[in-house]
Amino acid sequence: MSDRVRVLLLIKGLGLGGAERLLERAIPYFDRRRFDYCLAYLLPWKNALVPVFEAAGIPVFCLDMRSVVDVGVLGRLTRLLRDEGIDLVHAHLPLPGVLARLAKRRGATRWVVYTEHSLPSRHRLATRCLNLATYGLNDAVIAVSDVVAREAARWLGGRSDRLTTVPNAVDVEAVNLSANRRDAVCREFGFPVGALIVVHVGNLRQAKGHRHLLAAARRVVAREDRARFLLVGTGPLAVPLVEDARRLGLDGRVVFTGFRTDATALIGAADLFVLPSLHEGLPISLLEAMALGRPVVAFRVGGVPEVAVDGETGVLVPPGDVDALAEGILELLADPDRRERMGRAARARVHQGYGMAEMVATVEGVYRKVIGLHG
Repeated sequence: MSDRVRVLLLIKGLGLGGAERLLERAIPYFDRRRFDYCLAYLLPWKNALVPVFEAAGIPVFCLDMRSVVDVGVLGRLTRLLRDEGIDLVHAHLPLPGVLARLAKRRGATRWVVYTEHSLPSRHRLATRCLNLATYGLNDAVIAVSDVVAREAARWLGGRSDRLTTVPNAVDVEAVNLSANRRDAVCREFGFPVGALIVVHVGNLRQAKGHRHLLAAARRVVAREDRARFLLVGTGPLAVPLVEDARRLGLDGRVVFTGFRTDATALIGAADLFVLPSLHEGLPISLLEAMALGRPVVAFRVGGVPEVAVDGETGVLVPPGDVDALAEGILELLADPDRRERMGRAARARVHQGYGMAEMVATVEGVYRKVIGLHG
């Protein structure tokens, strides 16, 4: 083997989801003296971030998976690994993880590291079965939160030596460069002067809990006329959610922005961040909001309480409890001093333990442990 270890990052798509953004923002911190990185993704239509990786000098390969029954994708991955001389595959998300393990079984690579971004029990039945059948082939598993690690440990059959918890992270310095555009945001979305802005950032899909948020928003605006909601993101529920908001009489009070390249700037312009997800590993948007000094109102699910501290950095409420979600939002909107205190505490918490440089260094430490390198 050469001095540099050839690492393939394998992911389902290079769209704009949390796992993809995590990889993108890790690029400046890669140790390229030790590791020679390239990247492969499965779904050709999810390619928004391809230019970012290529501009950074990281070769990108598309495995051109056209459907879930594309049995040829394993062969294409196997050939890629052999052609590129890949020593280690670091797979993100379940399907890439399964494919990486099967390719290892074929002898196409020596080591597989897998990052578990969510609770394994939350995957679809077919995914759970494939994972269960192959999980033992992982040389190491990285869990993004302690609650995810507890489930992953069971899937590893108690092999705790293969498991490391590495929380998701943000580039805190870059996030804090996001300007507070409050006046510009109010003008853009037609909000009145003095509006109280609540922001959520996330894909518009069932698990993110947008319908709970809309129900809570209806209660909030009925009692706080200044409240306005910005829901940032795209996804399969975009049309029905807009229809739900209209049916609830929330036109002008709830705005769906679609995808925004300036999502962190919108968070920075808000009074608070809301996270209605019904299950999570450790959401990037939560870390970004806290890094920007915004208090959080969220359902107490997954890894959320490991970062957001109820009563200190925000308000956590029982999952699915719309009334409690609305009350949490109203409490903070009514108390600017409390929002300010919580925002300062949120920023300090993220700065102390969730920096991108530390995350990448820890992940590369897992690589070194797997490979047997030292120093």
